[in-house]
Amino acid sequence: MVDSTRPETFREARSILETFRAYAPTPYVVAANKQDLDDAWDIEDMRIALRLDPKLKFLPCVASSKDSVKNVLLELLYSILAEMESGA
Repeated sequence: MVDSTRPETFREARSILETFRAYAPTPYVVAANKQDLDDAWDIEDMRIALRLDPKLKFLPCVASSKDSVKNVLLELLYSILAEMESGA
């Protein structure tokens, strides 16, 4: 989960994601938190700043919203299930 309102944290988030990808070949999604705030970065601009693969699920999120968090967790579950079904 990345804070959409704090671009100064994007570099650290990118580093964490790169490290995670290098050590753990597991499915994952990335959530852009605080998307309800006026100063939140646009999701596609964040994707570019974080250097995320276009195929990676990058989801808007509002952590204080049950439905928003549920959506992120369901997408993660779907990614895990798809990986299991592919036999990878």
